[in-house]
Amino acid sequence: MSNKYPVVVYGASGYTGRLVAEHLRDLGVPFVAAGRNRARIEESMKLVPGIESARYEIVEIDHSVESLTQLLEGRKVICNTVGPFMRYGREVAQACVNTGVHYLDTTGEQHVLTMLRDDFGAAFAKAGLALIPSCSYMYGVSEIGARYCLETPGVDSLDMTEVAEAVPTVASAQTILDAVRFPAYYLKDNELVRYPGIDNCDITTPSGRVLKASNWGGTSNPIWFAADGRVRNCKMHVAMWNQELWKKELGLERAYKVQLQWLPEPVLYQVLDSMAKGITAATPPRESRYVHRSIDVCVGTGSNVMVRSTMVATGGYFTTGLMQAYAASRLARETPRVTGFRSPSEVFGHRELMGALESYGYASIKVERLA
Repeated sequence: MSNKYPVVVYGASGYTGRLVAEHLRDLGVPFVAAGRNRARIEESMKLVPGIESARYEIVEIDHSVESLTQLLEGRKVICNTVGPFMRYGREVAQACVNTGVHYLDTTGEQHVLTMLRDDFGAAFAKAGLALIPSCSYMYGVSEIGARYCLETPGVDSLDMTEVAEAVPTVASAQTILDAVRFPAYYLKDNELVRYPGIDNCDITTPSGRVLKASNWGGTSNPIWFAADGRVRNCKMHVAMWNQELWKKELGLERAYKVQLQWLPEPVLYQVLDSMAKGITAATPPRESRYVHRSIDVCVGTGSNVMVRSTMVATGGYFTTGLMQAYAASRLARETPRVTGFRSPSEVFGHRELMGALESYGYASIKVERLA
């Protein structure tokens, strides 16, 4: 490695950043814990299990291209956990281009993905760098299941559902509200089609329970698979075991359309962040494997084939921490197989990512040929 601390965890004082640091420590990868407040980072690192055996340093920086460029000189990869990413992602991506550093983040909001693709994808590809959003539970895990289905020849349509149990972090709650402002799309007959608004439907869990689900901002999967020549259709809906969350999402959409959309952006951000505190006022407690469980199902169909993947996972934020750390470990040691704007499974392989999740006991998968 060209630097004794090849990986940067940006936003290390936050809940997700702390879990990334925990898994980097477990994988034996030295890292920089970076953010805007050194005292908060120090307190956060004290909560990381086994941190006394980790190799890391703490760096306090302001959020600017200049400071981030200086931080990234000589590094290999950054794990960006500072959201909402539409507000704060551009500076990090630009600093990566300036310094030749691979980029990872956790977002799956379609408007952020298309911004990163359109504004930075070509520059990353030209530099031989990987630009990888959605390296996280909600989006990276569902993509793995879809790609297992695509191993069956003839599958061209993906119907995806997810049921999760989670308390959003502070930044996640802000991101949920930010996403209400932007259009969402699904893939239909090789075209990205705009949802008229938040799309709700009933889904049935494998146990037979019926839950209300929403399109949850469209998710990143239609964006990934719109660029895959095998896939004609892709749509995903997300439900929470806590069924009050989808009601809050609908209420937020209505409030934005009726009351908020005419506010100047600086004022709007203040209002949205205040509303986000009504969802998550502070850092949530650490997840429990016995409580925070999820199910991801993908049904892949074609003209005469049908296959279903079912993934059971535990601890969405645990899973995110591992996926980020595993990806960073790979990028710190090897040249990625593809570069530019890419999905986690495109860069690292869906079976390899699944193997990492299985090795930690975080997830299992079953794939069934139905027709």
